[in-house]
Amino acid sequence: MKYRGVIFDFNGTLYWDTPLHDLAFDIFLEKQGISLTAAEKKEKIHGKTNNDIFRGIFERELSAAEIYEYTMEKETTYQNISRERNLPLAPGAADFIKYLRARGVKYTIATSSGVENVDFYFSHLKLHELFEREKVIYNNGILRGKPHPDLFIEASKTLGLPPDELAVFEDSVSGIVAAEKTGITKIFIVNSNNEDYGAWSHEIITDFNDVDRSLFAL
Repeated sequence: MKYRGVIFDFNGTLYWDTPLHDLAFDIFLEKQGISLTAAEKKEKIHGKTNNDIFRGIFERELSAAEIYEYTMEKETTYQNISRERNLPLAPGAADFIKYLRARGVKYTIATSSGVENVDFYFSHLKLHELFEREKVIYNNGILRGKPHPDLFIEASKTLGLPPDELAVFEDSVSGIVAAEKTGITKIFIVNSNNEDYGAWSHEIITDFNDVDRSLFAL
């Protein structure tokens, strides 16, 4: 089977920033007098939109104004940390993306991040050299976040390809579930944070150089 398109999750997949998000949330939560264990962060934060994250953290309904205020506070902290750490893209990611482009394989990003972080990534990481900004699918406040399939369904439409012709690269449990719900069967799990993925039989990678590129040669 040759795959004509690829959908990349971003955080923890192409950009191994999970510890940076966790640190930013720790700083934010400390101000709120809230503490989460690593397991609770995995359940309530990883792979989800800020709307779902903050409702889950505070365990109550929040107004749009509250969510916006909390989002901007946390993401400003996160972006400052990202600038300080200056992480590169995941091992082998840039070369793999260039390979896809050279072979005419369609690809894009489907991320739970909001526009404030997408714009930051394009500026800070120069993503315009690898991706078309207008094709990136993100949390726009309308699409439901993972584990709902909305982001991947929208990415499938944007690429103009059915789910069975797509491969997905994901790291979060909610993202893996969302891809499966979309009907995508070729899922690469990117183990960027030394997680246990024993519940799945999908191929696990820690370096994009390990991906069998012949699967994408049209």
